[in-house]
Amino acid sequence: MVLASAIEQADGPDRARDGEPGAPGSRPAAGPPEAGGSKAGFNEYLLAGVIVLTLVTVVLGIVFYLLPGDYLQIPELQPTIRVVRESDFPVGASRVVSWGARIVLVVRAGDREYSALQGTSPIEGCILDWDAASLRVVSPCTYVVYDLHGNVVRGLTTVPLQRFAVFVRQGTVFVTEP
Repeated sequence: MVLASAIEQADGPDRARDGEPGAPGSRPAAGPPEAGGSKAGFNEYLLAGVIVLTLVTVVLGIVFYLLPGDYLQIPELQPTIRVVRESDFPVGASRVVSWGARIVLVVRAGDREYSALQGTSPIEGCILDWDAASLRVVSPCTYVVYDLHGNVVRGLTTVPLQRFAVFVRQGTVFVTEP
């Protein structure tokens, strides 16, 4: 009340109360803001942001396509295939894995000794078996016997098996090209 009387004295005696229509010098009553006033600004900023983000994405895509980085040439990071976790691969066991069109026979001969050989016979294409008792790889079709290095031990051929490199990283056995 004190504030209202102080305002009336400062403005003069003929000033009416705020909000009375038609009164000279009266202020309009506070109502809802105009529809679209602040929302139109937000929508414009949102549209501009989407357009800028789209342009930046397209430009970055073009730059990454035209300027490829150097390829990392670490032997262990060359194309590999994950075989099995080391804890799930007991000594004396073998695994046959498919690596694209190739079949690979992986053998764990010792605690830290692994061998990876071509998994199919070079003569007839049969999948090879691991004989843990004799530590040999045997072809069930023609009974050709190979050692862990892929060399022929017994049979009517001299064609050795292709060897692959084996390494263990973080408890997982991997096979890669030699």
